[in-house]
Amino acid sequence: MTTPPTPIRSADRADVVHDRLREAILSAELRPNHRLVEKEIADWLEVSRTPVREALFRLVQEGLVVQRKGWVVRDHTPVEILEIMEARSGVEAHAAFLAAQRITEPALRQLDELIETMEDDSISRLKLNELNNAFHDIITDAATNAVVAQLHRRTKINYWNLNQPVVFTPSDDEIVNTQHRQLVAALRAGDGDTAARVAREHVENTARIIKAALGIR
Repeated sequence: MTTPPTPIRSADRADVVHDRLREAILSAELRPNHRLVEKEIADWLEVSRTPVREALFRLVQEGLVVQRKGWVVRDHTPVEILEIMEARSGVEAHAAFLAAQRITEPALRQLDELIETMEDDSISRLKLNELNNAFHDIITDAATNAVVAQLHRRTKINYWNLNQPVVFTPSDDEIVNTQHRQLVAALRAGDGDTAARVAREHVENTARIIKAALGIR
């Protein structure tokens, strides 16, 4: 007789629900001010309402969901977005610094492949954003530091969730592509200081573009 599978603990189910909801929010699948109904989420993910509620409380603590006569995807103001990016520049810089000493050759090859794909003008902006997230996740994973990874998740918020669109010009994209290549070169050389500097400049460049788009000095 086949041994029955080990039951999934409530805490584990909450982790799964949390990760799925967080991904949906950050990818703009769930837009700001979208109402999150516990029963609908439980049915969608085929779990009970208990892990859904646990996951939603965690998302509140992370600033992605608010309680407003129920649960609602938080609509961050432009200033809040910029404050998060200020924090993220430090997180990205330190992740890159650590990764320069710890990244593997397979991970570097993955970064090279992502760069080649991201520089293809035919891909959509949505796909480009997805690949960009994957690029920076690989570097954070290579840092092999659980606290840095947690801070990276905490400061991960996407500017395309803003009500006013942020448009990257071809010259903006060229700067981003150059910085990606400089960052990988520093990682491959094991140069943590340069990797940290480029990573910080990379986030600051995005913040500059957002400020210009929103008319913030």
